Amino acid sequence: PRHARRVSPTTDMSGALSKISKKYNKKEIFALKAVFDEADADGSGEIDSSELRKALSKSSLSAAAVDMFKALDRDGSKRIGFDEYLKAYYKFASPAEIKELMLWVYPPKEEEVVEQRKLSDAQKAEIKSIFVLYDANNNGLLEKKELFEALTASGYDDEEIEEMFEEYDQDGSHAIDFDEFCAMLESSYLD
Repeated sequence: PRHARRVSPTTDMSGALSKISKKYNKKEIFALKAVFDEADADGSGEIDSSELRKALSKSSLSAAAVDMFKALDRDGSKRIGFDEYLKAYYKFASPAEIKELMLWVYPPKEEEVVEQRKLSDAQKAEIKSIFVLYDANNNGLLEKKELFEALTASGYDDEEIEEMFEEYDQDGSHAIDFDEFCAMLESSYLD
């Protein structure tokens, strides 16, 4: 195996990590990962002793598989992770370097950023007009009776209206305030 050249120590970790790509060969790391994956017969991301024995069965190293496994299994888990495999190959690599090398082959998954859509001012104004229209007693709240009258006229049945009322009466006041009404209609406006 080819060993990495030494880089002068630095107190700046970001500087040290940026030197990793110069210190280690990415193609070599990916080649090691391919060999590792080939030995990982069950695709678990780890190699157990039987997988190592099988991988070495066609080589002159097959007799040494048990001892080799013990040497590679540094954490005693009876499974070899790719990080342990790298540590065996690059004996002088620091934990930070091994971590960076692992990121080459296991890049962090970018989380999908879900954009929070919000009602526009015009949409809120339209919803406010509907709210005021439904608020028959002008108290700034839609009581269950008012909501039933308005939504029955819109084609909803009693069960649907009851479910909506229970779902959107978030504060348990037995009335729907304007914010709760906006939440109720929001999906209709944003979808």
